[in-house]
Amino acid sequence: MVFYSSGNGRFATRFSGGGGLGCLIFGIFGLIAAYYILKGLFFLLYWAAPALFVLALIINWRAVTDTFRDWFKGLETNPLGGLFTAAIAVLVFPVFALYLFVKSLGYRKLEQLRRQSGAFGKAEEAEFAEFEELESHPKGEAGEAEPVEPPELPEKEQPETTRRPAKPDNPYDQFFGN
Repeated sequence: MVFYSSGNGRFATRFSGGGGLGCLIFGIFGLIAAYYILKGLFFLLYWAAPALFVLALIINWRAVTDTFRDWFKGLETNPLGGLFTAAIAVLVFPVFALYLFVKSLGYRKLEQLRRQSGAFGKAEEAEFAEFEELESHPKGEAGEAEPVEPPELPEKEQPETTRRPAKPDNPYDQFFGN
């Protein structure tokens, strides 16, 4: 709320639309809506988690085994962190099952791309680049060319008007090498 004078000694009020109570109420409603949306999504994932886990094994079982192998390696290097990760995976198993399902789909797509591009991107048949072979000799061999001296250029004479006048003796010249 802003107070301003209209010039006749009276003060009027004007409300601005930014911030304040409206934003707070809108934010609270947004958080409530997000809570119920995430709760519904988690409920759906809770019932779909066993199917997602089995589908992940069917689509590409290596994604599941790689995940568990990485978890065991983490357990060896950091036991406390590995146990914490396992506890989180158990508590949010529906999300973990969704993660394994998406990872197995990614592994499958990666295999398809590898099959399409050939064996790890080998070059197509008979695609050669044109090139010219240059002769090269190791340093110090007899085939080394003699050094070429640059041609001597005649010195330019400066006109006398552009020559600098001689400087008077400066006591600081001894410090700067002049």
